[in-house]
Amino acid sequence: MKSIAFFALSLVATAAMAASPSGVGSISITGNSNQTASVNGGSLTNTAQTRAYANQNVASNKGSITIRGNSTQGSILEQAKVSNEAKSAGDAAVQNLASNVGNVGVDASANIIGTSKQTANIVQASLKNLADSSGSGCTGPDCADAALAYQNGASNMGDVTISGHSEQTLGISGSTTSVSNAAQGTRAVAVQNMSSNYGKVTVAGNSTQITSIAGGATVANLAKGTLAHAYQNLASNDSCDPPPVVCVGPACGPYASR
Repeated sequence: MKSIAFFALSLVATAAMAASPSGVGSISITGNSNQTASVNGGSLTNTAQTRAYANQNVASNKGSITIRGNSTQGSILEQAKVSNEAKSAGDAAVQNLASNVGNVGVDASANIIGTSKQTANIVQASLKNLADSSGSGCTGPDCADAALAYQNGASNMGDVTISGHSEQTLGISGSTTSVSNAAQGTRAVAVQNMSSNYGKVTVAGNSTQITSIAGGATVANLAKGTLAHAYQNLASNDSCDPPPVVCVGPACGPYASR
């Protein structure tokens, strides 16, 4: 099982490196940073096929990051359809909404400023993340059939830190609203974080985490397959340390910052 996790993470790392000239994440910013995204009455679709790696970032930072004090991330989805899909053997789907993924940071030096406010509202809308390896018919050494699905809403994933404060709020409401994260395949792994921190964490003082689901809205995290593993965090901190049999995410391997 551990070899499966390592192989799957190596696969994602390779895909990430292929998309980056240097192969190493950075970003930085050095103080403040305000990110706002709104999808109202429209659709936002990101799809990858054939040994796919689909990565969708909405008002988010991915890969190492840092910032050094403050950082406000806000996203509103209203009567909208937002989807991220990777369909092929060995695929990975990573969807981030008002989130930081892969090492993160936000702290400041000397007297430490910290803070970090992450807010997302999903109203009469759908947010879908899918990694589907089932029925691909892929064979041979290049076919991992991993199906890895990572979905983050108003969350930080992988190491984290912050050093004081941190406010994570996610509202999901409306009878037609659905939030879903699904991994389908023989080695499927689905990780869903809603106003949460996943992988080591820290914060150092304060921290408010609120997830609200109302008005008939649905939230689902699904891993379907022989070796399926599903991790769902709502308004939570999950250190992933010591790691379970299959520990996924940047805190558990080379993934996001590579």
